[in-house]
Amino acid sequence: MTDTLPTATAGVHYDQDGGVATVTLDRESALNAFDAAQYDATHAALGRAADTESVRCVLIAARGRAFSAGSDLQDESPDPDAYERFISRLEGFPKPVVAAVNGLAVGIGATLLGHCDVVIASTEARFKLPFAAIGLVPEAGSTVTLPAAMGPQAAAHALFTGGWVGAADAERAGLVWRVVEPDALAGAAAELCAQIAAQPVESLTATKELLLAARLPAARAAREREEAEFTRMLAGEAHRRALEQFRAG
Repeated sequence: MTDTLPTATAGVHYDQDGGVATVTLDRESALNAFDAAQYDATHAALGRAADTESVRCVLIAARGRAFSAGSDLQDESPDPDAYERFISRLEGFPKPVVAAVNGLAVGIGATLLGHCDVVIASTEARFKLPFAAIGLVPEAGSTVTLPAAMGPQAAAHALFTGGWVGAADAERAGLVWRVVEPDALAGAAAELCAQIAAQPVESLTATKELLLAARLPAARAAREREEAEFTRMLAGEAHRRALEQFRAG
């Protein structure tokens, strides 16, 4: 069964096949960038998966040539609380989460991966953490989750330079578990999710609880620090100039 989780502007589809729920970002015209509606729709989809007893594993995927281009800087109705609701749900999600990265993953499109348990990527995937370049600091607890996934030096390099990280480099660093050809991504992700969902639910639940106990307190504390600096720097001159340049094209 596939449902479109409805808001006026967000494109998020929810599908359940056996014990696997798939949450698909489908806002291709904006490269799946998150505006407030998209954050809320994804939050709702994750909530549905968490509350559905038969769902044992969640797959986050996307349509088009981007996984997500990050937060939508042209959102006409920004709502910081929408981001907060989304990331709070994802970071503490009680079931295994797999991400299938098909293309560009920028900003929150990359940092959300730190809260996914396994990441599979296409050879066409590219990752970018542009916060320094736009006069801001990292978000989503990524000052903890990315060093944990990639190692401190690879994470620091990506965060300080804001350069592109290719799929192969992301795999070598540990941000990505496996890289496959584009036409094999959906199948590889589905196979992995089915394998996870076939395990005893008690084991899955207990294992996820243990993983969260190890990583969640540090990630939440990091996010609090990041958000305080992020809020301060939003009003700063460096960010204002960067935003003007972006909107000028």
